[in-house]
Parts: sequence; structure tokens; C-alpha cells
Amino acid sequence: MTSLSLKERYERASLLATRHEAIAAAIDEAIADGALPAGTRLPTVRALSRELNVSASTVVAAYNALRVKGQINGEVGRGTYVTGRGANGAESDAGSPARSGWGISPPHHRPPWRRRNVLASANRLLAAYPDALDCTRGKPDTSLILTDIVRAATKAAASEVVADDLQYSGPAPIPALRAAVASRLARDGIAVEEMVVGNSAQQLMVMALSIAGRLMPDRQRIVAVEEPGYQTVFDAFEYLGFRLVGMALDEHGVLPHSLERALEAGAIAALFTPRALNPCGVSWTVERKLALAEVLQRHQHVLAIEDDQFADLALTRPGSLLDTAVGDRTVYIRTFAKSIAPDMRVALGIARPRLANALGEAKSLLDGWTSHHSQRVLAGALVDDRLDDALHVARESYRIRRDTIVATMRSELVASGAQVSGSDGLNVWISLPYGVAATEVVERAATLGVLLISGEPFYIRPGHNNALRMSVSGISNEQAARAAQLTAEAIRLSNGPSSYAIPV
Repeated sequence: MTSLSLKERYERASLLATRHEAIAAAIDEAIADGALPAGTRLPTVRALSRELNVSASTVVAAYNALRVKGQINGEVGRGTYVTGRGANGAESDAGSPARSGWGISPPHHRPPWRRRNVLASANRLLAAYPDALDCTRGKPDTSLILTDIVRAATKAAASEVVADDLQYSGPAPIPALRAAVASRLARDGIAVEEMVVGNSAQQLMVMALSIAGRLMPDRQRIVAVEEPGYQTVFDAFEYLGFRLVGMALDEHGVLPHSLERALEAGAIAALFTPRALNPCGVSWTVERKLALAEVLQRHQHVLAIEDDQFADLALTRPGSLLDTAVGDRTVYIRTFAKSIAPDMRVALGIARPRLANALGEAKSLLDGWTSHHSQRVLAGALVDDRLDDALHVARESYRIRRDTIVATMRSELVASGAQVSGSDGLNVWISLPYGVAATEVVERAATLGVLLISGEPFYIRPGHNNALRMSVSGISNEQAARAAQLTAEAIRLSNGPSSYAIPV
């Protein structure tokens, strides 16, 4: 019989489940291994909520789930007891493979919901309030896309094309692109390793995960992700059959102890955004990068994936895990959608030779190669003499908008309990005061004249109704203060007790 307490089981299960699911999983596991035999009286709702530091409604939801499965039964005036029956009404089997490991059953298949949620909300608000300030879109400001530079590079690439450029090819970049990207990497203090060309950062992430899965075929398909984090990647990973475990953040990115917990939960890969994380804009320091590398060193099976999506517009240069002791297990991904143009569908995966060879093999099997013409256009744009000045203009414009919104809202919401942050990137993240629901603020803000997105889709599981993402790319520098004032007013007007339909 195991000596783990119910609290210890719960804390372990909570790495991969919502709170009420984790409580149910912990009790289920204890029933299965005999720690809670049939007839055992469970703690009262009030006692267990105090022990686990959760709400009473969360414990009630867990007990209800176990009661529906026939594992426990409540008797009025006597309490709640273990029935000794499993989820399907059968006697519990401590040796069942389904109850091994973390004691959490495989997740139900869920269709990708986060990106759809964001798009549906944004489209609905835009249709209903066409004249409002649009802070829903996380894509670059159209006025800051480098159209002239892309046009010149496209014209030059078209004039230089030869028949060999149009032939079947392989995953390596053309020499001109490799040289241009190497120069950019050197500016950021990132080692120039082997390169593989993909059509997007997401394609390279999927390739990297496929490699992690093949290297560790006997382990669960679990990937550690930043939370809150990029909702489209969450959907994509789950669509591929991976389970997600979150890594908590502070103003410098992933917390080392949270990475440790995620890896102990069985993650075979960890996704990091070293700069300007969408949605909250945090970036690594050099010290944080080294602290994360130290944790990764203790978990030799884990693959690190870095999505440096805002690289050429970022304010910081923390470097890459490539330059640490875990460099041989790191895939660094460089893209140019935010800095040059989203339609620039070229991404570079940089890794040491062994891992780069595996990436190249995956690329060859998926779609062979990335258009040489597109590579040539990107190479031309990266060496354009006007590029650095244009990037400086965009970098400063986004910074002004972020700083204006953060400063204005902090001033408007003094002592309210709201937290506003956004040190880099295209977004500002707002953690709402206790009792204020994001759904209510979104609707009220729209009537006032500013459109926002609830923070819920940027979490692994539904139920987070206490945060907002405010994108700066759909407004001008001059409109930033007004957008912040309207948002602050919507929060103040929404201040009051709120109910949450989903216990978490």
C-alpha cells in the first residue's frame, strides 16, 4: 500500500488537470491502489477544501464526478463513502494499466477550441462595433509591414531565377539565406549551427515534437508549455495527440521550479518563447536562460524548443539555450512574420548536427523543401540597406503603444488590484481584480468603444475568466492612451462579485 497522502496525490495530479479533475484523480488513484478501501469515509467538503486550499465548489464538483462513476456514495447525515467500485461500476483493480503513472485517465478528445474562440470573439465584436478601437488582433500593424522592402526583394529574386531554382530540393537553406540569417544570429549572440528551412515556426515545432516522440517511444506524449501562452500552438499540439502541462511565468518568463515540476510530470519536450511571449509580453534575461538550462540538464531526455518569433523587433538579447550545456537538445526557431511580413512563409530551425539531421529527415518526409524563390526573397529583404531603420521604426512604435497603455492603466486603476504588464511584443496582459469577470469587461468595453479578448483561450483548460489580452497592433500611437482609458473604465464599471460556471 502506498504511503502518499491525498494532498500529495492531488498536488501531483494538478500538474496535468484542473483542480476538481485532480481531486477526483487523486481519490480514484487512492481507491485503485488500496489506500482508500471500500467503506472508507472521505473528508467533508469543508475539511478537504481547507486541506487542499481550494474552494468548496471545487471539492463538490470532484465528488460529483466520482459519484457519477460509482466510485463513492453520499449518505445524508452520515457522510461520503468509498463504494469500492471503479469508473464503470466494476470492482477497482489496483494493477490496471489505466490507473498507473499519474492516476489520470487519458483526456477526452476535444476539438481545437482556443484559436476558434479568439477569432469568433474578435469577428463578433468587430461586426457589432465597427467604429471601436480594435485591440483584438495579435498580428502586425499593416502600416508597419515592410511592403517596399519585400517588393524590391521579390523583383530581384524574380530577375535572378534560373531553372535549377525551380527543381525539387531538400531541407537545407539556400546559401544566400543562410548567410543573411547567420548575420542576424550573430547580432543576438546566438551560435550559428546547422539550419533547416521550414514553412512556418509551427511546422518546425511539429517536426521537433515528432523527433521527441520517436526518441522516447515508451513515455507519454506530454509537452510543457508556457501558461498563459500562444493559443494556436496549444490547439496544434493537442490535435497531434500531445497532452499539455503548464509552466508558470513571471516577468522574466518560465519559472525554473515550474519547469522542474512539468518535467517531473513526464514532459518529453518543453516549448519556450525567449522574447515577447504572446499574450503577456515577457522575455528572458540571461540569468533566467541559464537557470532553465540548469533544470534541463537534470532531465536528459527532454527536448527544448525555442520560438523566437519577435526576434528582430525585440528589446532584449538573452541569447539561446543553444549556447548552454543543453545545446545538443535544443531547436531554436527563427521567423520573420512579425518583423517583415506574415506572408513571408519561411522559418529557420537551428540546431547542432545530430538534431539538425533529424529535423532535415522529418522535413524531407513531410513536404520535401521550402520554395527557393521564397527563400531568395527573404534573403534579399534581410540584406536590404533600409531594413534596420524600418525595424527601428516598428520597434519604437510598438514600444510607445505598450508603454502608454501600461502607464495609463496603472494610473487609472491604482489600488484596484488589477495588474497590467507588457514589456515587449504586440500585447498587453491584464490580470483583473478579484471578482471581476473578463467576459463582462469585454462586453462593457465594446459598448464604450474598445474591443478586447478574454484571456481564457491562452490557458491550457477553460475556466480562466480573470484576464484580458489587449493587442496594440490595431491602434495608432495616438490612440493608445484612449484605448487604455476606456479599458480601465470598463474594469471599474464591472467591479463586483462574479460567478464562475466552471469550477477550477
